[in-house]
Amino acid sequence: MHHFHFCPNPACAYHQHAPKERWFVAAGFYVTKTFGKVQRFRCSFCGKYFSTQTFSLDYFAKRKIAYPQIETLLSSSMSIRALSRFFSASCGTIQNRIDRLARQAIALQSMLRPHAHPHESVCIDGFVSFDVSQYFPNNITLAVTADSQFFLAATHATLRRSGNTTEAQKHRMSLLYRACTFEPRSIERSFRELLDRLAQERMPQLWQPLILITDEKQEYRRALYRHPLFRFQNADHRLVHLTVHSTEPRTWYNPLFGANYMDRELRKDQAAHRRETVCFSRNVANMLNRFCVYMAWHNYAKPFRIKANRKARMTHAEAAGIPRQLVATGRSWMFRERAFVSRLSLDALDQKLWKRAFPTPLKTSAEYLPRY
Repeated sequence: MHHFHFCPNPACAYHQHAPKERWFVAAGFYVTKTFGKVQRFRCSFCGKYFSTQTFSLDYFAKRKIAYPQIETLLSSSMSIRALSRFFSASCGTIQNRIDRLARQAIALQSMLRPHAHPHESVCIDGFVSFDVSQYFPNNITLAVTADSQFFLAATHATLRRSGNTTEAQKHRMSLLYRACTFEPRSIERSFRELLDRLAQERMPQLWQPLILITDEKQEYRRALYRHPLFRFQNADHRLVHLTVHSTEPRTWYNPLFGANYMDRELRKDQAAHRRETVCFSRNVANMLNRFCVYMAWHNYAKPFRIKANRKARMTHAEAAGIPRQLVATGRSWMFRERAFVSRLSLDALDQKLWKRAFPTPLKTSAEYLPRY
């Protein structure tokens, strides 16, 4: 006996809330090589047809691959090609499953993140890597809670190459840069996107100011001074901006330890960001999808402290104040039921990630986005 909580048609009145009584009828079945006989149904209100596969992560898939295994291996420094060899599948198939998993991760993060303790200090810092080639460095601005190292958000900015270059490199740069445009003040924009999320979910309250820890980058100062969080402070809503010099030792006693810790973990656990790697990002949207999967694994699966007693071991999400039962339920849902964007409350940054809106240098066409 199948039971569905809503109609998958976004235009249907039963899409958000379906009645308790049976609102759909059986409408035959179809046979697939991968999933065998699949039951089809029809909504009694809108008349649209759907099946059990409509609510599965494997909708339109032609092969089953274990999503928890993909998440674990991807978060353990395996590249797309290595995953392709491991699962005996094409790189396109692996990236397709990562894209599906990334949307689930974005949905899970949007549902559980508001349950974290709202008054913990937040570290914001830039993680530098590159896309397409080293002529296109990027700045992935990270927001991490200071004590629990809970990943709050990440956003992306493409930069011009800096530093000493040879004449041949300068000539190559001039040729490449003619074919693309660079967003002005992109680091300020990325920092502002993180401030928007903090203003929405971690608004300062009386006697509990928002403590923001960054390095001394001037782009951060300019963006902060123009943002409503800073401009509209009063006696009840205060923001404290603590800056740390980038040459300070990256120890536990450094106020930016949370961001420095994430920098180390990303270098270690993500193949695209290892030093001198050949697994560098060729596509910004694909790289950010892998980033989202890693963010969900780090927050909700990775132990907060590896050496802690097994009985007392908890995840970063639990350390940030999210109840263990919520984490367990969310993780189970993430691999079991497909997330529908029309039923989620995503902020502007999550929508950009979901819709693959971050551009890739030198790519002139829009990113592929499945119709569903």
